[in-house]
Amino acid sequence: MKKMMQGVLGYGIGSIFILMIVFSGVLAGLLKLTEMEYGTLNQLALIVGISILAFGGGAAAYKGEQKGWLAGVLTGAVFVGAMALFQIIFENTMVTLPQLSYFGGLILAAWLGGMIGVNLPKKTAKR
Repeated sequence: MKKMMQGVLGYGIGSIFILMIVFSGVLAGLLKLTEMEYGTLNQLALIVGISILAFGGGAAAYKGEQKGWLAGVLTGAVFVGAMALFQIIFENTMVTLPQLSYFGGLILAAWLGGMIGVNLPKKTAKR
């Protein structure tokens, strides 16, 4: 269990936050430097967010080495919980019903990523 939590909190959540920061800068640059419409940017952000959560769930499960579905769900739930908490604290607004469906999609993506990540081949030391 310790190895799984290390994978979830260290590798899964860490990689998600790093990738979210990088891609938010990329998307902001696209919005600033191109004629991209807000609707297109919104769809691109959705695809990028789901992909990043799937990657984070896969990274957590790969490092946790067991129960990939659980590592993915925990990774997604921790990230979604942090997003909801930040919204409640800093924006003084509650989570809406459309956001709950988005959050559910993010957890589902992390869950699928976890199932893929736990089955990736491990590197073995050559003897």
